[in-house]
Amino acid sequence: MEMKYLFETIIKNIKQSLLITDSNGKLEFFNASTEKMWNYSEEELKNMNINDLFYFESSYAEDNKIRQISDLFLFENWNGEIYAKNKENSVFCLKVSICQIFEENSNVKKYLIISENIEEKVNLLSQLKLKDEELQRSIKNLENAQFMMIEEDKLANLGHLSAGIAHEINNPLGFIISNFGTLKKYVEKLNEIILLYKSLLANSEEGMCLVKDEVANVESLERKYNLDFIMDDIDELLKDTEGGIERVQKIIAAMRNFAHSSVEKNFEQYDLNYGITNTLVIAKNEIKYNSNIEIELDEIPQVEAIPSEINQVILNLIINSSHAIKEKQEKADLDYFGLLKIHTFSDDLFVSCVIEDNGTGIPKENLDKIFEPFFTTKPIGKGTGLGLSIAYDIIKNTHKGDLIVDSVLGEGTKITIKLPIRHEEQGEVTQNE
Repeated sequence: MEMKYLFETIIKNIKQSLLITDSNGKLEFFNASTEKMWNYSEEELKNMNINDLFYFESSYAEDNKIRQISDLFLFENWNGEIYAKNKENSVFCLKVSICQIFEENSNVKKYLIISENIEEKVNLLSQLKLKDEELQRSIKNLENAQFMMIEEDKLANLGHLSAGIAHEINNPLGFIISNFGTLKKYVEKLNEIILLYKSLLANSEEGMCLVKDEVANVESLERKYNLDFIMDDIDELLKDTEGGIERVQKIIAAMRNFAHSSVEKNFEQYDLNYGITNTLVIAKNEIKYNSNIEIELDEIPQVEAIPSEINQVILNLIINSSHAIKEKQEKADLDYFGLLKIHTFSDDLFVSCVIEDNGTGIPKENLDKIFEPFFTTKPIGKGTGLGLSIAYDIIKNTHKGDLIVDSVLGEGTKITIKLPIRHEEQGEVTQNE
């Protein structure tokens, strides 16, 4: 008796709906939670069939060949999620378990259906899905904003350096134009001498006297125009012109490589030494008036990186070093000439680049702030405060490398870039600072 009371109490109080039907699906037993879940009275449920309580969407019915819940009685046991429909025709989702039962000493099958209302969970999952989609859109917008910020910083640097780059291009163009002017005059003189040679050949058939006169004219013209000098100088002019054209080509190639955008951020094989060399071509005019450059590029392996982004980091750091040296030059002594050192090396896991200057250095209290967006110690209009922030994001977040700063106020700054050789193995890489 106590056990029966216990079971009755459990069945009465559990939140799940308990239904027992005969083999045709007619309801024979149901608990209070069933009445509450479907909003039918006890009297109404007594006259109902199990198929009256559940709802199958046409797509679900078509895909699963199930048109009513009694079709599931064909299975010995069944578990799944299906929709139900209450008295007000409101549809809600249930987690349902169906199992066969037999009365003692009888072959008559009955069915136990246990149902749990998961509509709240489904709604939560739906909301989570919407939130996730919204988050993905926000992440995409942030990525686009970050890309635009990087591009704007790149263009700002090019704008800042544009006058110097134009000067670097203008120098070789100046002597190329001058050389072509000289070559044009040389060609006119050579044409005049060649015409005399042709006249000499034509007159050689008419008599020796005329030939002697023509030879004398040719020799006089050769002396007048200093033909030997012209022939030697033409070689030098062509070499200089070729050299100037190559310089312009290098500057244009360096600018193209630097300005190249990678919206997709595809990683590719990248030669850090080549990137440094190209970047120095762009920054040359910025540096040469206040610093000597010492370059030590070891033989290093290529890394998997986004070339344009690494080149941008290198340029930002070189410009910062140049500005620090220039500031020290202005404060201390106009005759002071700085030193910028660039050194690359590698180990088994990383390729590193050290950029070191003997400029003003960074105050100790600012070392923890230099990578914060918009932090700058420069006067208004002289810097956005984004250069180091972008550099940090590119090296640390995008490339999973490291950016290490050592600085002593008044003595200078050393920044080390560490790039992993193989990008796809970042989960296995341990950085040694």
